[in-house]
Amino acid sequence: MQTRKLQQVGGGTYTVSIPKEWANDHQLEAGMELYLTTHSDDSIVLRAAEKDVDELATATVAVDGADPALVRRALRAAHAAGFETVTLEPAGGFTDEQRRAARSVVRNLVGTDLLVETAGEITVQHLLDAANVSVRQSVVQLQFTALSIHRSATDALVDADGEAHERLRGRADEADRLFRMVARHLSRSLVSLEEIDRLGLARPTLFDYYVTARALERVARQGVGLADAARRLPEPLPDPVADNVREAAEAARAVVDDATTAVLDDADEDLTAVALDGHERAVAEVEAVDAALFDEATDPFDGSTAATVALARALDRIGRTADRGAAVADVAARAAVRERNR
Repeated sequence: MQTRKLQQVGGGTYTVSIPKEWANDHQLEAGMELYLTTHSDDSIVLRAAEKDVDELATATVAVDGADPALVRRALRAAHAAGFETVTLEPAGGFTDEQRRAARSVVRNLVGTDLLVETAGEITVQHLLDAANVSVRQSVVQLQFTALSIHRSATDALVDADGEAHERLRGRADEADRLFRMVARHLSRSLVSLEEIDRLGLARPTLFDYYVTARALERVARQGVGLADAARRLPEPLPDPVADNVREAAEAARAVVDDATTAVLDDADEDLTAVALDGHERAVAEVEAVDAALFDEATDPFDGSTAATVALARALDRIGRTADRGAAVADVAARAAVRERNR
């Protein structure tokens, strides 16, 4: 870094010089037209190109093979990178299965449309303007979705409702869509300061929302795992065991809920402390229920070995849910320190 004094020229124009070696390094010459932009983070950026976002305008990806997974991976990767328009070009021609795969991917990406779908080209365009997006509201919606899935999955587990798994898998896809949208905006913000301006967020806040959204998406997946365990239980859990499992799961969800709310409420330090304390209690509850499963003295669960193992794995997922909440609470704690020292 070097310092320069701002000089006033004439009545209302200010100038500042730049080091000669900087100009040489960036191929800047006297008489070139340069572009100055101000951004919401108080930065003033000097560029030789008019717009930084042009780097994310279009992408062309070659697909070498007939596997539909190649199409899915290419579209998801380009979408996550933040490109507005993505064109896939095949080495030969796209199969019907690959075109169906493209349609499936587009259905599961927020604000995306399939423009071209032929044997020789698949083109997808992202239509959602960042200025019309609230990342915070997306995290709020993801918070509700993930906790709702987890709550329903807990009910399915204690009731041995094996049919809930398929229903909750579909709802978990909605959590995945919301997370991918947040991840896309974070990726674009690493390339384009204009993205930050449109979103109206500081980069640290956007990153906090991204980490929180990632944890919530995983909470939703843990819920699907609970519902999967329900398929391996021959009958509903006995009342004492069911009550303990419900309490442990509720304690884990409370950690996630409090921690997420702390992040969303500008790093609320009181809620952060509640979440971190709640994590310790939730883990203790899960460990107590898990230990009781194999305690011959109490024999709380007289099930088959397969059912016992399924329930033990479900308890592990509940513990991981609490861990996700603790990770989000750590995000809130870091944000609080950052805010205190601005």
